[in-house]
Amino acid sequence: MSSGFKAVGKLLGAGGSSTSRYSSENNILDYLKNYDTSTYDNTVQNLLNNAYNMSQNVNNMGNYVFSVDGSDEARKRAENATYNAYTSLLAPEFERQTNNLETRLQNQGIGVGTDAYNNAMNTLLKNQNDSYNNAAYNSVLAGQNAYNQSLNNAISAGNFANDAQKNYLSQILAQLQNSYSGYDNAMNIYNIQHASDSRISDAKQANSAAQTKAGQDFVSGALSSAAMLFSDIRLKENLREVGKLYNGLSVYCFNFVGSKVSQLGLLAQEVAEVKPEAVFEDENGYLMLDYDLAVEPVAGAEKSK
Repeated sequence: MSSGFKAVGKLLGAGGSSTSRYSSENNILDYLKNYDTSTYDNTVQNLLNNAYNMSQNVNNMGNYVFSVDGSDEARKRAENATYNAYTSLLAPEFERQTNNLETRLQNQGIGVGTDAYNNAMNTLLKNQNDSYNNAAYNSVLAGQNAYNQSLNNAISAGNFANDAQKNYLSQILAQLQNSYSGYDNAMNIYNIQHASDSRISDAKQANSAAQTKAGQDFVSGALSSAAMLFSDIRLKENLREVGKLYNGLSVYCFNFVGSKVSQLGLLAQEVAEVKPEAVFEDENGYLMLDYDLAVEPVAGAEKSK
């Protein structure tokens, strides 16, 4: 039967938790279901396509560079240029110094091969050699400076390129921050619907339990009160006729819907045909009996044997 304690409990106002979506839930679901994710999805798809195309060239790329080196060629060029610059000035100067010394020694009467001549020339050559060594030293310093400058330039260029890429990607990601992808939007819809469905399911279960208990309490209270009892066939099940009253009404063994306790009683619908004055209808449409009136003999009725 579709009736029972639950129906009675519901009519009595038990279990009033909301079993439909709140307007706020419907509003956000309507918003999300109409939210356009195409711009976000197309942008992400472009990035994925670009990443895929780049991956096709991985095997053609060299080893990943974790560090940079300054150009050794730059160092060598700087050393050679500096040394050549020094020596290009020193050579004619040294030739002039040598000629002047020879002339001065000759004027002093010091001949070639004498100790005085050799000492003077050796001193000049030593000074000239020191100048060449100084030129070599300065060229090495210039080469090292050129190498360091080349290294710094390579680092700066690498950092600039990396920063430019990161800034470009950061700008793309920044513009996507307040948008949802199709996946994100679908998950938001799922989470809201799932939470709403779970709440509604819990509310229905709570309502059903509350309504059943209210119906049981109500009927139990009616049975324990005076002679006015619920006796509507819609509230009973497992009906089995077990006898008749003197007035001809059948007595049934039954249990109320939702209860396993067997009871004896009359059916209000049958009593209404014989003793209508004993039948009353409550505000919810269920029939009740005044058993004191229902069991009174009917004029002319024979007593059951």
